[in-house]
Amino acid sequence: GHRGRGTDARAHARGWTMASTAHATSSWMTTTTRSVKGTSWSGATRARRGPRLGRGVKSSASASASSASLVFGTGSSDAFDARGVSSPVVKYFASDDESRWMMWYTGASADDATAIGLATSVDGIEWQRGGSFTETFRNDAEQSISVGKVLWPNDEDWWTFDTAGVSVGDVQLISSDSISGGSVYWMFYHGNDREVVDGIEGARTRPGLCLSQDGRNWARVEGDHHTGALFDVGEAGAWDARCIRDPKVLLAGPSDIRLYYTSIDPSTGVRSIGLARTKDGFNYTKHAGGAVFGPGPAGAFDDAGVASPCVVRLGREEFIMFYEAYSSQNPDVATIAVATSKDGVKWTRASGPALASGAPGAWDAGGVGKPYAVPMAGDRIRLYYEGRNASNPLHGAGVGVALSVEGDRFAFTRRE
Repeated sequence: GHRGRGTDARAHARGWTMASTAHATSSWMTTTTRSVKGTSWSGATRARRGPRLGRGVKSSASASASSASLVFGTGSSDAFDARGVSSPVVKYFASDDESRWMMWYTGASADDATAIGLATSVDGIEWQRGGSFTETFRNDAEQSISVGKVLWPNDEDWWTFDTAGVSVGDVQLISSDSISGGSVYWMFYHGNDREVVDGIEGARTRPGLCLSQDGRNWARVEGDHHTGALFDVGEAGAWDARCIRDPKVLLAGPSDIRLYYTSIDPSTGVRSIGLARTKDGFNYTKHAGGAVFGPGPAGAFDDAGVASPCVVRLGREEFIMFYEAYSSQNPDVATIAVATSKDGVKWTRASGPALASGAPGAWDAGGVGKPYAVPMAGDRIRLYYEGRNASNPLHGAGVGVALSVEGDRFAFTRRE
């Protein structure tokens, strides 16, 4: 979790980029969003190279699988993710030799400190913390606390934006002929320091970037902002003056990388979704018109705020955005909704949520959010999400999964 320093690290990172962005769209699409073979949870229709979609659930000792939709729970009592598991970023990789799933997520410890973890799976349902990597720990206590943790707050540079907490936004794997192994993982995340903003310590979050060749060992890349962030919050009075959080990236075309993010208007407290664009992954320009997607009209299911966008492109003509929706009727319980676009800027929202909170007593009865979509075979979409419950309102209770209804990409049913 170290930071690349100075011009040498920046130049090295740019070398990775220059070699890879020319092929970014085609390489990334074929590497990570290839439709996953098998259309059911059981994998009865599994084709060659497709993963076995097993029925088992592997959760932690402290979060039993009270529902089959819960596929990843919180860690042991002293672990870095003991109090919360949230913000899943799930990728499926296939080659002639193997198929594998990787999930990066945000973990919260008992003292509310956040770090980023990694879990791996053969089917996207049963997950193992830390994966099959060989990890070396000094003692049993260190292993209990740290297993699976891959990025933590910056404890080397006091002046950076991410000294108090980090949370994963997105991970992309971009192919590069100049890199041994052929590909580079890019992690986009947000971090915070201990600055008090609007009476809240740590409310000022900014976006950052890390690079890796294995998805586990990460090097921070120092951004243009004086804190090391990729770019800054808006100026005083702007809709995004408080924070930039939940960065999600879409490789829309050659030299067209789009970073969607959430911010909270300081004057109203309302969440909206913004867009910044870059050609090289380092120099960003925010959308000139302000937020690209805001709350719905009065009385709508999302009239109190929208957040945590995940944008995918299905075909050449259609962008689909999954997002958290907040209603004025029940502002503390989020649902997940869908919007569509022809250009990724102007959006048309659906008439209602795609996935509601769980039933009373369910592990995710307190709301669902932080959606992450994985295209599957047969035009289906597997949706990973953060579940919440009333006993732990600050952090996610675990990662759940739902599958789009056959013939309707905008309606989802939980795994049963």
